[in-house]
Amino acid sequence: MIIASGVVLSALPMQASPEAPAYVLNLSSGKLPKDVETANANGVLPKKEAYKRGYTETGWTVDRLYSLGYVAVTPTYTAGEGSCENILTLPPLKIEKGYRLMWKAQSVYRHFPERYRVEAVAADGSAPIILAEIEEEPYSATSHNVSLSQMEGQEVTLRFVCTSSKGYLLAMWDVQAGELPTEQSTEKETTAEPDDPFMRRYLVDKGTGMWCVNCPAGDIAMEQLLEQYGDRVVTVNTHVNDALGNQAYWDMLNWYAVPTMMLNRIRASAGSNTSKFSQYYDQPTSFAIRLDEIPTPQGRMLEMTAHVNVSETIDNGDGRYRLGYVLTGDYHEPSNPKFVQKNNCNQPSYGPFYYLPSTILPELMYYEDVTLTSEAAFSGIEGSLPALIETGKDYEVRWQAEVPELLPDAEQARVVAYVLDTTSGEVQNTDALRVGVHHTGGVRDVYQSESSSILGATRDGVSVRLTAGDTYCLEIYSITGIQIGSTHGMGRGYEVLPYQLTPGIYIITLTTANTHTSVKVAVR
Repeated sequence: MIIASGVVLSALPMQASPEAPAYVLNLSSGKLPKDVETANANGVLPKKEAYKRGYTETGWTVDRLYSLGYVAVTPTYTAGEGSCENILTLPPLKIEKGYRLMWKAQSVYRHFPERYRVEAVAADGSAPIILAEIEEEPYSATSHNVSLSQMEGQEVTLRFVCTSSKGYLLAMWDVQAGELPTEQSTEKETTAEPDDPFMRRYLVDKGTGMWCVNCPAGDIAMEQLLEQYGDRVVTVNTHVNDALGNQAYWDMLNWYAVPTMMLNRIRASAGSNTSKFSQYYDQPTSFAIRLDEIPTPQGRMLEMTAHVNVSETIDNGDGRYRLGYVLTGDYHEPSNPKFVQKNNCNQPSYGPFYYLPSTILPELMYYEDVTLTSEAAFSGIEGSLPALIETGKDYEVRWQAEVPELLPDAEQARVVAYVLDTTSGEVQNTDALRVGVHHTGGVRDVYQSESSSILGATRDGVSVRLTAGDTYCLEIYSITGIQIGSTHGMGRGYEVLPYQLTPGIYIITLTTANTHTSVKVAVR
């Protein structure tokens, strides 16, 4: 759940539990109960150097995560090849009519999705019954709910078997069994949309460095912002004094410490976190900007096209408004000893960095949206917008840029373009697109998973990935909690469920036999 100020709370329907659960996994002591068994069944050990906390050789342990308190965790970044087989076994339970099993889980580190299955083992020693198989647990907390009806009348032990191959850490909590609701209640805290003529997207500059022990906290702040605003947030990360340093861009930011982050180049919003951003989210904008698909380059030169529109005629005779841009790239170099991130984040609120060691190995670090260029990033392209910018007209801006050698593969570049007010230095609106990627006009992918999940939404419908053969129910709610559509059916893999959606913010829920997911999406 996202914690934010100035929120609108939208609650979806829920069923009340008829009575207390027959079994609840109690982790409040910070230890696993004595009647719960753990095992590293195949002896594949996690790599000790990859963990500051959460390491165990016995499969599962207990530690803290965000504001959730104590949760069960299993470390899965193994020292060698092969998958782990870490088993958490609950005490025997007699299955009565109507019993279900519910739990919540998440992959703690976004770049390392976890895989596991849930089994029921009968007392007679027969083969385990697989209740659920999770191929990629999402990075966001996810509720799961399965029926135990096929074991009715039997005494069984329920167990979770984590089988990740080079994962990092799986967390699990709120495990309970008995007469439970068939759906989880879902509450989404969402910020209300500004009453703007055009939807504003937010450019967030962040200064960072691999040598900076507190910079991982900035990464978590960005994760939370992306969780709250989706693709309305466009992040660019400027490194200083390390292997990815962009000194020219850093000098134009005129900052003196890291981490520092700033919204839309508004100087008053700059700080070590996003706490000063809130008063600027609802600033109206008269500009809209959209990038065309960027062709895959033959060499290292990119050809880019952006379209700018205004909601009111603007006198630009002094050339105040221009198109600015920056190229960014992503980096993950496991064998490069220069790509070592220092880490001193010791609170559970820092998510994966609470568990990662004080010197994070290159194989565990991803550096995303790293600024590569600086030309025109702060001054804009002179003459890119005319002296009179009229409402109702589309202004096409074409330009070229060479991808720096720092990014080995030019096809992996990302273009961030924005309308820049050169008088104040502030960004009026922005857009971002990777080379060769088609602009869908919807939200960024929420989950990249082979299990049933919501991928995004556009004006034409909702993109989902549904496990073949699984029955599902998809519901769409307005930002105020009013249901505006629902679909029931049988999963067939990837598909787009047709809906005519107007621009705005929606809450979309997807319920299957094994999952119940709720996400907020922006349709533009």
